Amino acid sequence: MNNSSLASEYLTKAFRYLKEAKQAYEEGDLTGSIRHCYDTVQSISRALLSLYGFYTPEDHEAQMLNLIILKASEKGIKLIRELQLYEQKLYPLLFLDESSLKSGSVIARNYEVKGLLQKVENLFELANEVFDEFHN
Repeated sequence: MNNSSLASEYLTKAFRYLKEAKQAYEEGDLTGSIRHCYDTVQSISRALLSLYGFYTPEDHEAQMLNLIILKASEKGIKLIRELQLYEQKLYPLLFLDESSLKSGSVIARNYEVKGLLQKVENLFELANEVFDEFHN
């Protein structure tokens, strides 16, 4: 499998995670939606890394994107910075278990998760643009 094929697979995986994030949100599972948004960010990061021939078994793929920043286009750099920012914001939330919080506790409000979904969807669209530009 070449770099482009692998990157394409990761983008497909990111699309699935994004779809699952939306579904979880619609069902009222805000923490599940956040988790799937994080997985979307990670899959997009893996797609970018593999596009440039970098593979990592590590978590925090977005932080590894500094390896390719000098090779990236202006759009690619923007995408990298956004992915890194959202990974930093979302990662700590993965450790919270909503069921263990005292009643009435909320780790994220409905409108915050809705905004997050929109932002991650925009990142996915930008990732597809970067992927297409890479091949032109």
